[in-house]
Amino acid sequence: MAKSPRGRRRARSGRAGRPQTNRQYPRTARLNALLQEIVAGYLERVDDDRLGLLTVTGVAVDNDLNRAEVFISALDDGGTPDADEAYLEALASYRKPVQAEIARQARLRKTPEVVFTFDPAVRAGARIEEILSSLDLPDPSSTDPDADPAPGTETESGSED
Repeated sequence: MAKSPRGRRRARSGRAGRPQTNRQYPRTARLNALLQEIVAGYLERVDDDRLGLLTVTGVAVDNDLNRAEVFISALDDGGTPDADEAYLEALASYRKPVQAEIARQARLRKTPEVVFTFDPAVRAGARIEEILSSLDLPDPSSTDPDADPAPGTETESGSED
């Protein structure tokens, strides 16, 4: 008994005619990394004293490519609102040239609008470091591993009877 063509099931392997690839991360993650390289490369070539020592820590692009949030960290920003405003104002003057550089190098159908902001993770880490340093805890790297253990504590070798 032969099966009719309608009764057969075809194994589906994604889109017809395209080989399947094993990608480890989505397109937006790859695009974020690419835009981070492009923006950092552009800002590295800019000779502006207002920017100081600046690091592009990451980029977050929306799924629809409307907006790219560029996270920055500055070594000498001071963390004050006035210093933050001065950095963001200086970066805002380079927004359009950065977008043009992205359009030139990334060859996207749609170039996202670039928005510069300070990286909240870097700020939070600096704040935690500040709090920990104010606690006056002993430095774990300064303890001597060959020193005698405190009284009442057992060692791994134990005692022989």
